[in-house]
Amino acid sequence: MLEELQKLEPSFTESMFKTKVDNIFISLLNAIMFQDIERVSSSLGENLREEITAKIETLKSSNEIQMYDELNVKHTEITRVQILEDCYQIQVTLTSRYMDYRLDNQTKKLKSGDNSRRVEKQNYLVFEEKRNHKSLGDSIKCPYCGAPIDYNKTGICEYCKQQMPKEDYDWVLVSWRETL
Repeated sequence: MLEELQKLEPSFTESMFKTKVDNIFISLLNAIMFQDIERVSSSLGENLREEITAKIETLKSSNEIQMYDELNVKHTEITRVQILEDCYQIQVTLTSRYMDYRLDNQTKKLKSGDNSRRVEKQNYLVFEEKRNHKSLGDSIKCPYCGAPIDYNKTGICEYCKQQMPKEDYDWVLVSWRETL
């Protein structure tokens, strides 16, 4: 199916897609760690964005910081490609290694997890892109106010503060789960 996708989307390359996956994954964990959804918001589908926002709010309300130290991506593999009526969907298995623990936000003391040992985890991610999506071109303008927007930063217009509907232009992460 990957070959079929490349025929339908000639600009798609596996290596560029894997790089995008790795970057979004690292940005996602950093967003949780720094409790700042804006670091990755424009790269997430609506449901996953709500899940991550709720996770961050839970951490804040319990006065905890989720830490992902010495984070690295060991391997990224496309495991399934689906060409659906309205979108393309790619499932990815990403193997990562990092220390996974929580700190008390006030004292910075360990509350749970292990801050001395890196753990290898399998992450299962699903990305979607709309069929017949809009082209980003060299520069894009905010669909709300017309100002130029740096799509690769936050996806938020600096002038009117509206979020760019990234799913209209590019791949977005719609699902993420991890296992040891």
